[in-house]
Amino acid sequence: MRRVDWASLKCGCGDSAEHVPLLIEAIITAETPQDMIGYTLDGHVEESTIIFECTPPTVGVIMAALADDLSAPARGVLLQTL
Repeated sequence: MRRVDWASLKCGCGDSAEHVPLLIEAIITAETPQDMIGYTLDGHVEESTIIFECTPPTVGVIMAALADDLSAPARGVLLQTL
């Protein structure tokens, strides 16, 4: 995630994507669905069939995260995002 200049990318919420790594990290480290409350990639990385500038690097981060050991809820959210 550190290799990407997130602040220079546009997010689906209209701001820069500087906050997207925080959202991803919260999801990746979540052990339960409750741990993810308030953290979503919806509307930031994708909205229905619309993607944004921050989508391609986010997909790369998600793919790398899926290769690791994740909780079932975190894995489900990331797979659904893809």
